[in-house]
Amino acid sequence: MNLYSHENALLVIALAAFATYCMRVGGLLLAGYLPTGGRFGKALKALPGTILISLAAPGFFNEGWIGFAGGIVTVAITFKTKNVFLAMLAGMLVVALGRYFL
Repeated sequence: MNLYSHENALLVIALAAFATYCMRVGGLLLAGYLPTGGRFGKALKALPGTILISLAAPGFFNEGWIGFAGGIVTVAITFKTKNVFLAMLAGMLVVALGRYFL
């Protein structure tokens, strides 16, 4: 049996798609049972931001001080303009210029 066959690849893709669908549906079905008030509700509202920070922070620190500067610029512009796309572009520009000139 060839482990790297075309059929096995399609099976893995189909199973990953099914697992993703089940997790999304399960989350939607269970969301109605979660409390929306108090500390838990505040934590749920802050969760998307904390997940984004946990994904981005290692990249900022791995890049050194240039990445850290790009992250600071991104956060500052996000708070100032509330435009995440513009903030990401500015942060990438800082990192690109830092890589090019330093």
